[in-house]
Amino acid sequence: ECALWMPTRTGLELQLSYTLRQQNPVGYTVPIHLPVINQVFSSNHAMKISPNFPVARIRPAGKYMAGEVVAVCVPLLHLSNFQINDWPELSTKQYALMVLMLPSDSARQWHVHELELVEEVADQVAVALSHAAILEESMRARDLLMEQNVALDLARREEEKAIHARNDFLAVMNHEM
Repeated sequence: ECALWMPTRTGLELQLSYTLRQQNPVGYTVPIHLPVINQVFSSNHAMKISPNFPVARIRPAGKYMAGEVVAVCVPLLHLSNFQINDWPELSTKQYALMVLMLPSDSARQWHVHELELVEEVADQVAVALSHAAILEESMRARDLLMEQNVALDLARREEEKAIHARNDFLAVMNHEM
């Protein structure tokens, strides 16, 4: 199983955003300042964590218990690469947390080369999240531009009607004089 935990708007919690097995993950949250999360965020490497840690327990108890679990920080590039003068707290570096769990019935363990691969995947996830954020922002800008174009077109039509009414009025006045 794989899970991606994203920071909430307040930045005080991580919220379960994506999993491989669940289509719509329920809004599980964990505090961001837990010692294990701080340890993962301050490291450049994938780290083994306890399967009992809240970010590894994403299924109801009894249905699924994770085997070995690793966590790695995923830098959120779309926020950390820009200095936002009005909101300095948003321009500080933020991270998501990617958690990978081996099945409990597996005798497999994470090997060093697999942990290195997880770190590389985390970098690619960071780029993908950045691209997704840019795409979402672009789509919002496009939608806003379309709304503004519709409003501008309506204003142009109303102006044309007003000019036409004025010209009709002037024509009638000239004819009457």
